[in-house]
Amino acid sequence: MVSDGMSAGTLTLADIYSRTQLGRESTWSLLMRKSSFRRALQTTHSADGWVTDSAAAASAWGTGIKVENGSIGIGPDRMPRVPLLVHAAQNGKKTGLVTTTRVTHATPAGFSANVPRRDMERDIAIDQVTRKIDIILGGGSKFFTPRVLERGKDAVIVRTADELAGHTPVVGKQTLGLFASSHLPFVVDRGPTIPGLAAMASKAIDFLSKSAEGFVLQIEAGRVDHAAHSSDAWGLVREQVEFDETLAAVASWVQGRDDTLLIVTSDHGNANPGITLYGKRGKEALNKLSKAKNTFEWIDGKLPPAERMADRLAALPGLVEQATGVALGAEGVKRLAASIRGESTEAFAANNLWSFVLGQLLANEWGVSFVSPNHTSDAVELLATGPGSESIPVWVDNIELHAIVVAALALAPPTPLPGFDKPVPALTPLSED
Repeated sequence: MVSDGMSAGTLTLADIYSRTQLGRESTWSLLMRKSSFRRALQTTHSADGWVTDSAAAASAWGTGIKVENGSIGIGPDRMPRVPLLVHAAQNGKKTGLVTTTRVTHATPAGFSANVPRRDMERDIAIDQVTRKIDIILGGGSKFFTPRVLERGKDAVIVRTADELAGHTPVVGKQTLGLFASSHLPFVVDRGPTIPGLAAMASKAIDFLSKSAEGFVLQIEAGRVDHAAHSSDAWGLVREQVEFDETLAAVASWVQGRDDTLLIVTSDHGNANPGITLYGKRGKEALNKLSKAKNTFEWIDGKLPPAERMADRLAALPGLVEQATGVALGAEGVKRLAASIRGESTEAFAANNLWSFVLGQLLANEWGVSFVSPNHTSDAVELLATGPGSESIPVWVDNIELHAIVVAALALAPPTPLPGFDKPVPALTPLSED
């Protein structure tokens, strides 16, 4: 289970929100204290830097080697490695991917695909269809064109929450749940036709657990990362809470079993958010945060296009107040307008995104500040239980988890796929997130 981009501050924020607004402590903090769970810190650096992207981090889990940022399942020697779900399927295991991002996005791709550049999502979709992963649930329908789906032939597609609830996966036929063209909407922006993470995870486990040979499933709260990139404290907290609720469901299923290894972690930190107002001001700020309604993505979707800059700037204050409950004031509007016009307002160049400027302005009311819109090099939290968890050291590197999982599954060595004996040309990624 992956809370993508979860810094320690994100975990803390969600726990405080859960305790004060929902009347319960977070599942993660509850499980930390259980003797049946092992806690560790995981290092996350990639082959080419201290700060990893999700592609390199997921590939480390999926293949057991460090890869360069932007690459999926391709080593620094340019040779492809058999990813974990393919390896598991070669040993008779059922396999699945569940995510709130596009299913072709970096984290699920790291367990299922091999491409030199993470942006090659159509090629990732082809890998996922032709390699016949048993159940795939999330967004990204735009990459599963009829021509791509023809490669698989046996896929059954569901597209709404109701269809998923009523669907019974069939052994031998791939289930593709594609609930949005791109990423699933954030929790607070999501309509009733889109299933939540817990519903998707439960459906996948119900099906995969019927396999006599066992299964491997990756569950990702991918939009935690996106909210952190946007410096959106409200979106961030609610995405992490959804992950925590999903963790409760999965941990309940695992409880009492002696045949299931559960690893819960993040691929990297992102933005290092935290409440940064002292005493009562901090408590009052979180209460204000909990009254927000929509995300920064919602605001952006309502703004007029960039070529209508005057209209864009005129609409901005009202949309911010509608989404967040905060009136920025004349100085705040001035600062935010400057960032939207592309003017430099921050000393650190990466912080000149309008969403970062908005996040910093809202920190005066919500108390949550961000270090930048970027990933960080921090070690991240890890929890594990079940057979194999005892071998996880308290300070573990991400590539070590691959061997631990392979050993727990008792997998025979992987069989290289066609073309895996030839190097793959290097390509520069178009994005890092």
